[in-house]
Amino acid sequence: MVKRGLLFFAFVIVFGELHAQKVQLDSIRWINKDLGHLYFQQGRVNLNFVGNDKFKSHYSIVKDTLIMTDIYTSSADNFRVKHKTNFKFLIRDLTKSRLYIKAIDSNAVKLAGLATYEFTNFKNSYDKDVKFSAIRFLSSTCHGDCPQLEILISANGDYHLRGGEYADPFKGEFTGKLSRTQLDTLNYWLKHSELKKMYGWQQQDQVIDAPNYYFEIDFENDKKKLSVTTNQLPLNITDLVQFMLSSYKKVKLTPVTTGH
Repeated sequence: MVKRGLLFFAFVIVFGELHAQKVQLDSIRWINKDLGHLYFQQGRVNLNFVGNDKFKSHYSIVKDTLIMTDIYTSSADNFRVKHKTNFKFLIRDLTKSRLYIKAIDSNAVKLAGLATYEFTNFKNSYDKDVKFSAIRFLSSTCHGDCPQLEILISANGDYHLRGGEYADPFKGEFTGKLSRTQLDTLNYWLKHSELKKMYGWQQQDQVIDAPNYYFEIDFENDKKKLSVTTNQLPLNITDLVQFMLSSYKKVKLTPVTTGH
C-alpha cells in the first residue's frame, strides 16, 4: 500500500512538471489580486511583485522551476564580459489560466519576498457589471512629443476633446461621437480592466520623463467615482489608456466655435 502511494505521488510530480513545460508562457499576461503582474514576451519578462515595475532580460523553465535572469555588463571589466544573475521561483501550479510561484533563492526573495504569488491569465479578466456614465481622461506632455489631452466621453458616445501641446492638428476644443464599434470597444476595455480593484490604488515608485495620466470614471450602478493618477501604468489599464490616447485621431471631430 505504501509503495502504491509513493508511485502515485511520483506520478503526480512528474505529470505536473511535464504539464508545466507544455504551457507556453510567452505572450501571456498574468495578473494577481493586488494588480501585480508578470508579462512574458520573446524570452524576456516584465514584472511587478511589490509595487515596483522590473524587467528581466531572459527567463526559462527547468522542470518545476521558473528562472528569471539579469544579463548585464560592468565597467569593472570594460563592459567586455556578460554577467548573469538568476532569480529562481518554484512553480507550484501552472495551467493556461493560472500560475502560482514562490521565491526559492535569496535573489528571488529580495525581488519578490516570501509570499506565494497567485496569478491568473489577464485575458480572462472581465466584469460584465461595469457600466460607465461618464469618463474624464487627461494626459500630460513629457520631454518628448506626448500629447496634452483632456477627453470627456459620455455613455451614449458623445465625445469632447480639448487638445494642447503635441495634439496637432487638434489644438483647441472639438466635439464628436464614437461610432457603435468604438463605443463597444471602450466598454470592453472598461470591463476588462479590473477597475473595482483600482479604488485606493497608488503608484509605488517614481518615474522620470513619463507623461502623467488621470482617469475620473462615473459608473451607472455605483455612486462611488473612481479616480486614478499615474505615470507608470499598471498592466490592467494599459489597453484602456491606449484606447483613450489614440481615440482623438479616430473620431470625426468638429471644432467648437464660440460666439462673440
